[in-house]
Amino acid sequence: FGSSRASSKAPVRSPCWRAHPTKTMAAMDVEAPAVVGATEMAALPVASRVNFKLFAQAGMGAAVRVGGRLSADAPGQDRTLTTTDGGSLKITDLPETLPADVAGGAFVEVVGTKAGDAEVRMAGIITMPGKEPMVDAEMWDEAVRLAQVPQLRDLFVPQAAV
Repeated sequence: FGSSRASSKAPVRSPCWRAHPTKTMAAMDVEAPAVVGATEMAALPVASRVNFKLFAQAGMGAAVRVGGRLSADAPGQDRTLTTTDGGSLKITDLPETLPADVAGGAFVEVVGTKAGDAEVRMAGIITMPGKEPMVDAEMWDEAVRLAQVPQLRDLFVPQAAV
């Protein structure tokens, strides 16, 4: 395919770049997740994702991330999180008011520390963006369980900065 000597000619460019030199990207309609307690979550060590079964095995005071749905109790009261594997955890230290996405029963991930056999002291809450049902609770739970399999654990553990 051609000669072996290097060509001194400039590469051929497609004329398409001339036809649309100022083309811009269209804005996307993307919903950002509601986050409560970002500063408090940043102060915690990296939390492990757990379901109710794994939560029961965690040590007292361990940093955890638990996915599920919050009960719609009165503002300022402790609420119950129904976990992806069907357990119930009491969530303490909730702020008086929560964003509508969080308070309305959307799928959330509660980040905090284990404060009892079935109690999480909340540091923060993150909602998943998008309209319901955006999160498949069974798939979420399966991913949490797979992260605990010794052969797969390295795929889920945060890596040290290079």
